[in-house]
Amino acid sequence: MYDLEANAQRVISEIAAADPGTRHLHLDRLHKIVGRYALTSAGIPRQLRQLQEELTNEAIEAQFDNLPV
Repeated sequence: MYDLEANAQRVISEIAAADPGTRHLHLDRLHKIVGRYALTSAGIPRQLRQLQEELTNEAIEAQFDNLPV
């Protein structure tokens, strides 16, 4: 469990340090960590669920940024 928490904190730190327009690129790594938490009896921490939702929204917005108007 400690390794999972350490990995989660490392990914959270990397996302926090990323440029705002590129944060969503870490979404796959975050999904993997959330999936590993889901397999534990401890459940998924709220901070990770909120971050996953934010990055998902950012990824959706990024898809539309390059569309011509």
